[in-house]
Amino acid sequence: MILGGIDGCKYGWVVITKSQSIFQYFLIKKIEELTELFKNQKARFFIDIPIGLSSREFTRTVDTRLRSELGPRSSTVFNAPCRPAAYESDRQKAKELNIQIEGKSLSEQTLNIKDRIQEVDKFILKNNAAIELLESHPEICFKYLNHTQIIHSKKSDKTGIRQRLSLLKKYEPGLEKIYNKILEETKRKDVKRDDSLDALCLCISNALAYPDQTSYIEDLNKIDKRQIPIKVAFYDSST
Repeated sequence: MILGGIDGCKYGWVVITKSQSIFQYFLIKKIEELTELFKNQKARFFIDIPIGLSSREFTRTVDTRLRSELGPRSSTVFNAPCRPAAYESDRQKAKELNIQIEGKSLSEQTLNIKDRIQEVDKFILKNNAAIELLESHPEICFKYLNHTQIIHSKKSDKTGIRQRLSLLKKYEPGLEKIYNKILEETKRKDVKRDDSLDALCLCISNALAYPDQTSYIEDLNKIDKRQIPIKVAFYDSST
């Protein structure tokens, strides 16, 4: 079983995997490339992207739970677009659609990841059984790796990076090797430091949680109109 973490980046996606204690990384343009990359293999990924979307008959509400979990870091949770807005190529029309269906517009941050949300939605609807994608959130994972304590520093500064790397090293002492390898072999215009850090956190959380210690944040609105489950996966070190 391949276990990994995936985070969006300027290039497309940064994928970090762990198999038999060995870390590897891959850069892919489109999420569908996972099918060829891990052909004839079973794989499970924690991915930082909304999975399960609102529609005219259903409202995704789990993001409110995520914000309450993160307190002062709640701004790292973006509102997911409704499915029609995610599939609308025109940004202004997407905002209008979201107002019609959910009663609120879309932020620039959400608009910037809208196409990635559509990519993942299509991938899941194709039912790629060998590759399982679970929605996750790096700051949720960091919190629960840190015994439920939120890390308040920002990943955009050196202190934030250092604190999070230090935490991850408690679980994987040799992880700086793969982290530094990514930094050396990629350009910051394609993959920022925090993109690699987030993918690494998701990978480690996934590996710790597999096969039967995966925790989820969810609420009453658990399944969207396309029968996609809505739940945010993490590993809880305090249990």
